[in-house]
Amino acid sequence: MVKKYKNQKTMIKRRTFLKNATVLASTALLPSCNFSTSEKSKRLRIANIGVGGMGAEDLDSISSHKMVDIVGLCDVDSDALKKASMLFPNAKTYSDYRVLLEEMRDKIDAVIVSTPDHTHAPASLMAMNLNKAVYCQKPLTHHVSEAREMQLVAKEKNLVTQMGIQVHSFYDYKLATL
Repeated sequence: MVKKYKNQKTMIKRRTFLKNATVLASTALLPSCNFSTSEKSKRLRIANIGVGGMGAEDLDSISSHKMVDIVGLCDVDSDALKKASMLFPNAKTYSDYRVLLEEMRDKIDAVIVSTPDHTHAPASLMAMNLNKAVYCQKPLTHHVSEAREMQLVAKEKNLVTQMGIQVHSFYDYKLATL
């Protein structure tokens, strides 16, 4: 898992780093009350929008937490959706995130958005407008106006939100120069 290159520090494989970073970042969605021993029955119900590629990694990471139930899965790729639904047979499946959010609005607590970039902001904003915590992959938005709207909704509704930055928080990026 760890490689050492001549004249370089120890390097971790990218996939291992991404998985660990996603697990740490996605725990921001877990309200502190979920860790309380007096509320053992309180579980976090998650809907994953985008379950192929990075979405599959996010799904694997968040589902590893003992207080999380995956209740909704959404992807336009029927093969990716089928594969994910085999791992989570009790989760409802959808090919349209708008239908998922509308139908499951009272059955989910948080949403993970791991779709292609152009749907990050619309899917996240719809979930946030339904008072759902959101973890969204990067880039968060395509336009500054979308980012400002997301910030406003999160602040108004007092929502927990997180953007996946994985490798970009790595030490080497801090040393980059133009």
